Order: sequence, then structure tokens, then C-alpha cells
Amino acid sequence: MKNHLATLAIFAAFLCPSQAAIVWTGSSSTDPFDDTNWDFSGSGVSAVDSNVSVADDISIINGSIEIPNLNGQQRLQLGNGFTMTLDNSTLGLVAGGNDGTGGQPGGTGVSINLTNGSQFNPFFIVNAVSLDIDSTSSATFGGGGNPVNLSTINLTFGSTLSFRAETPAAFTAEHLGKITVDGAPAVDGVNILIDPFNGAAGSQITAIPEPSSAVLLGFAGLALALRRRK
Repeated sequence: MKNHLATLAIFAAFLCPSQAAIVWTGSSSTDPFDDTNWDFSGSGVSAVDSNVSVADDISIINGSIEIPNLNGQQRLQLGNGFTMTLDNSTLGLVAGGNDGTGGQPGGTGVSINLTNGSQFNPFFIVNAVSLDIDSTSSATFGGGGNPVNLSTINLTFGSTLSFRAETPAAFTAEHLGKITVDGAPAVDGVNILIDPFNGAAGSQITAIPEPSSAVLLGFAGLALALRRRK
């Protein structure tokens, strides 16, 4: 009987959705390096410091974060294998900042997920970041040179990706091979559109349906219209 109850308890725990161990509260400010802005009660981690790998998942829900403009180039850094999720939230920079987010140098990979209308506006991402942008969310990178450094980005139809200091030609040369759309390689005019942004200095990438999908959507819309006319 005890073994049976133990098995049921383990099964129930497996079914329960897991919560991120570190949760943003924003109770004091928008500064991610102010520990009073985080709830660490579910984690063994007790601080979030610049350029120090956070060894746990991070959840930011209905929040607003601004990475402060500290000396040097700083980043909100995740440990190997961990995930940061923005849900209806914004992560950006204090005015004039040139900081970003990333994994640890030489790391094996971290994930950043943008959901539910989130906006992600760092200067750069670096060190094996896998950035996933859902159909309601967007990302804007402020840096030039190589703002998507040793990292990849997956777009979903409807999401947008912008670069303030990477022209369409520079984006195509430096970053196109790092972008996928629903897991498929990004191809200009097929599943993305590349347009100028921020005057002539930047570029904006919009995920679009592939031609076959657009045709199917058109047929579906036509069929619905015909049904309504009957």
C-alpha cells in the first residue's frame, strides 16, 4: 500500500507544471542586479549579479527590466542548460547602455523564450543563446558588429526582429544563417521579409507564411466566405 501511495505521489508531482525557481517581482526597481527585485524562495540561488552565471531558470511575468549602464559591457548571464522566459514583459537597457544577455563563455547553451507580447531589447546576445520569439513578441538589438554572437534565433509567423545598427545587407551577410522560422532556415521573400529600419542604419525582419501556406490560407478564407453566402 505504501509503495502504491508513493508511486501515486511521484506521478502527481510529474503531472504538476513546474515553476521557475527564480521569479521577477520588481518590488524595488527595474534593475535585475538588485536582488530585492527577485523571489529566490524556490531556488538555491541567492543573487543575480552581472556577468555571473545564474544556475537556475528565470521567469519574468508582467514585468519590466532595464539592465543598468554599469562600467564596461555587462550581461544578464544564464548558466548552462537554463532558461529565461519573458511573459508579457519587457527587457531593455537604461538609456545609453550597451549591455546584453547571454550564456557563460564557452557554454553549451541557454534558452530565452519571448511569449505573450513580450519585448526584448538588449544590445546583444552571446555565448550559445537560443532565442525563441512567439507570434506576439518582438526583439530589437541595439548593437552593431555582431549583436547575435555565437547564438541563434527562431521566429514564429507574426513575430518581428529588428537591428538598429545592422543594415539589411549587413544582416544578410552576418546573421541570416543564424535565423530560422518555425525551425526552417530563414529565406528572404519566402518565410521572412527584410526591410530597412531606423532610417538607413538598421533592418527589420518579419516572419511571413511560406507561399504554400499562404495559398492554403487563401483557399480556407475563400471556402469560409462561400459557406457564409449560402
